[in-house]
Amino acid sequence: MLKKLFPNALFGCLTLFAAQQNTKAGQNSKTPQDDTQETGHFYVGVFGGGGGFGVSNFRQTGTIFYPASSGGTTGVTATSGGRTAGAGFVGLQLGYLWPELKDQKKPQSWELKIGTEFEGYYIGTSLKPLLGSRTVTEERFQDKFPINEGTLLAGGVLHFYAEEGKRFHPFVGGAVGAAVLTAHDATSFQQSPPEPGINHFNTNTTATAWSFAAQGKIGLMFDIDEHFKAFAEYRFLYLTPASFTFGNTRYSNHPATSNWRVRFGNMYINLGDAGIAYHF
Repeated sequence: MLKKLFPNALFGCLTLFAAQQNTKAGQNSKTPQDDTQETGHFYVGVFGGGGGFGVSNFRQTGTIFYPASSGGTTGVTATSGGRTAGAGFVGLQLGYLWPELKDQKKPQSWELKIGTEFEGYYIGTSLKPLLGSRTVTEERFQDKFPINEGTLLAGGVLHFYAEEGKRFHPFVGGAVGAAVLTAHDATSFQQSPPEPGINHFNTNTTATAWSFAAQGKIGLMFDIDEHFKAFAEYRFLYLTPASFTFGNTRYSNHPATSNWRVRFGNMYINLGDAGIAYHF
């Protein structure tokens, strides 16, 4: 009986060993692209560029305490239409790219990968609105607001792959978050009636405001290799109105004032950028 069992057992072991080797060989033959398709992975990137920073309108309010002989306390409301200025920006992104989605009934269709993404970036610009009031003296102010703006966003990205082997692919994304805007070294010079050398924000020329942020973007990505990806994109950022409070006017040759409040209307920011990302 042993003579019969031994050959059968040996044959069974050899068969199992061969099956295991075939399984290992199949696993080892997988390309890095196969692993990427079957499992998700993290990525990190940097980007920068420029564009236009637009504000729909401006509104500046305050009170000037004229002496009674000059008309007494006067409230001032000065407004301006929209303004757009050039802007530069730089940022970072951290994301996770999920496994691909593909219609198995249509193997030639586009493959889709979904990314979860966090972005943070800094924008620098300088806005120079000319504001006019409708008071008796019809004040006209030439303002200047150098702006540092920081944005934090969380959202998603859709990557579209036409077929294997293509190194270029398009993507679209959307995100929401918050923005903090700091106006620094702000100035407000009255041009009419002229008051040379009088900055109406002179006691505090820095103010900060928060805003809700929403972003949409579209771009093109190029696979440099398995890990490094270069990309170029257009993004549109919307910020809700923001209000700033600057200092009062204090000069020996000028009537005292209250603090000045400046409201930026809806902000529309168009940006183009290029960057590079590393996929783990």
